Amino acid sequence: MDTVNHDPYAGAETEEDRQMIYQGLLAQHEQTARDYERKKEIYNGFSKIWDEQRSVQLDADRRFHKNMLTIAAGSFGVSFAFINQIVPLATAHYTGILIAAWVLFGLSIIFAVLEPRIASVIQDMLLDDIEKAIESEYEGKLYRGKNRKLVMLPTRILSWLAFILFTAGVVCLLYFVHTNIVVR
Repeated sequence: MDTVNHDPYAGAETEEDRQMIYQGLLAQHEQTARDYERKKEIYNGFSKIWDEQRSVQLDADRRFHKNMLTIAAGSFGVSFAFINQIVPLATAHYTGILIAAWVLFGLSIIFAVLEPRIASVIQDMLLDDIEKAIESEYEGKLYRGKNRKLVMLPTRILSWLAFILFTAGVVCLLYFVHTNIVVR
C-alpha cells in the first residue's frame, strides 16, 4: 500500500467522521513525537554517561602511561648510576641478572614510548574509517566499519608488555641486590 498517496479520510462520510479521523491522526502524531523525544532524551543521557566514562578511561590511560614511563626510566637510571654503591660490581655475583634487569627496563621504556605513537596512527585510521562511513551514508551504501577493539589491540599489547617487562626488571633487580647482600 502506498502510504504517501493514501487518503486517511477516504472512509469518512460526514464532517464528524473526518473530525474524528483528524483527532486520531493528531493524537497518533503527538504520541510519535513524545516517543521520539523520550528516546532522544534516553539516548542523550546514555551518550553523556558514555562520554564521561570515556574521558575518565582516557585520563586513567594517560596517567598510567606517564607513570609507567617515568618509573621505568627512573628505575633504569637510578639502578645504573647507583648500583655500584649498593652492591660493588667488582665482587658481585649473578651480574647477568642485573644486565637482564637493565634490558627489561630498556624494553619497557621502548614499548611505553611506542604505544602512544602507534595509538595515534590507529586513531588516524579510525578517523578515516568514520569519514568513509559518513560518505557511504550520504551515498546510501552499506558500510562496514572496523572493529575498534580489534584495531586498538596493538596498543593494549604494548601497554601490557611495558608493564610486564618493567615488573620483571624490578624483580630481577631486587633479586640481584638481595642475593648479593645476603652472600656478603
